[in-house]
Amino acid sequence: MNYRAVITGIAASALLLAVLGFARLFTVTPDTPELLVREIETATVESPPPPPPMESPPPDAPPPPPALTQVSTLPDPSRVPIPQAQVPMDISAPVENFFTDLAPAPLPVAPAPAPVRRVAAPSKPSPATRPAPPRRTPAPPVAKSHYSTSELDGTPRLLRHGSASFPSSLSRKGVTRGTVVLEVELSTSGSVSIRRVVSSSYPELVSPARRVASGARFTPPKKNGQAVKAIMRWPIVIEK
Repeated sequence: MNYRAVITGIAASALLLAVLGFARLFTVTPDTPELLVREIETATVESPPPPPPMESPPPDAPPPPPALTQVSTLPDPSRVPIPQAQVPMDISAPVENFFTDLAPAPLPVAPAPAPVRRVAAPSKPSPATRPAPPRRTPAPPVAKSHYSTSELDGTPRLLRHGSASFPSSLSRKGVTRGTVVLEVELSTSGSVSIRRVVSSSYPELVSPARRVASGARFTPPKKNGQAVKAIMRWPIVIEK
């Protein structure tokens, strides 16, 4: 048995206990303040009574009706005022009769109406002998060789058109669109013939527009249901 180790352990334990006891002496105990609890009595404060409502002033009493002595009569506008004489008149005075020796003038006599002369009315011819008024025959309508689109039964409809390429000279200039207005003649079958060039955005577009119009076909123009020839202006838009 190793007594030396046991003694060493006992000595170490005693030394540890001594250190712990010595350290406890230096432990500072914080002062805990004492709390004092008191009972507080609650007092109820009575609110003052509300002020009495304000009394509204009594309404003004209507004025008393006017007395009869204060009522004045209004003048009647329909009556004409008659002046009163300030000098009193004696109506019992005698009045002398008025006489004249001249006879009254005779009353005018209306003139006698002039006799009315009657003129015999001319005799009317019998219906058999009355000549009949001449009848006006309507003039036959004058047929026109060509009609405008406003005179037709309806605007002709485009069925097909020719093809044309956009000029490369305009493409190099940055132009991508142009319009050419042509005056064309439509036959009774709807074929197109060019009459003249009305306007053009660029001269280079006239030739392609002619190729488009030459290969075009419209519905037959009609006037009163019959196929006729027509002249119209056709704006052709050519794009790149």
